[in-house]
Amino acid sequence: MRTYDKKQTIDVIQKEMVNIESLYNAKCVNWTGKTSDTNEPYSEVIASELLRDLKAFERIKQITRANTYCREHHCNIEMDICNSSRKEEIFAKRLTGLTLEGLGLILDYQIPLKDTRADKGAGKIDMLSFNQQTNTLYLIELKYKDNSETLLRASLESYTYYIVINRQKLLADYGALLEKMVGSVDLENVTIKPAVLLVPPCKANDELEDLALYERPQLKALALALGISYFTLEVHTYETDL
Repeated sequence: MRTYDKKQTIDVIQKEMVNIESLYNAKCVNWTGKTSDTNEPYSEVIASELLRDLKAFERIKQITRANTYCREHHCNIEMDICNSSRKEEIFAKRLTGLTLEGLGLILDYQIPLKDTRADKGAGKIDMLSFNQQTNTLYLIELKYKDNSETLLRASLESYTYYIVINRQKLLADYGALLEKMVGSVDLENVTIKPAVLLVPPCKANDELEDLALYERPQLKALALALGISYFTLEVHTYETDL
């Protein structure tokens, strides 16, 4: 990858912000390394520019699916784990029905956002969870082991999907499943939040550790401004002699 100075980095992100709904897919938000002149992490320079123009996110348009977000029997879809390369999707499926600290009960995975093929900035939410204690529904972007994407990219993707989805319809579509899995829920007062779940080792988790050490203050400020919650999940494998 070529190197950029601070001004060049700012110029690039300003151009990419024209298409704010697909900003998370821009190459620059996945840059690693530092500016050639000021020695600042690219993500810090970009986060600073985004903080200067948070209103740009208001241009992201909500998409309302005509069909339900909660697809019947989706949780029971079978996958060929041996032959599939979709590690994050497989992992998300395995977590469905489990309770994770902070996130609560994992309700579903791969929640579709598009209404038509023409819809921009609309992929799929990796996982949906509900914390009964805080009455919070989390829209989760998952980054699994060895993922090389940055924390900035994961954060922008999570927040974009949070804006894109019709949150009122989402609650209505999942109301019956919520009551079935957790019991009575006060749907009118449920809080919906964007979230990122990291399974180390991965690039985004390394950068999250930097946040904890106050080494990425602009990125931390951006996450706070956008209301993004971060979670980590350690997964261990054990080898035994047969």
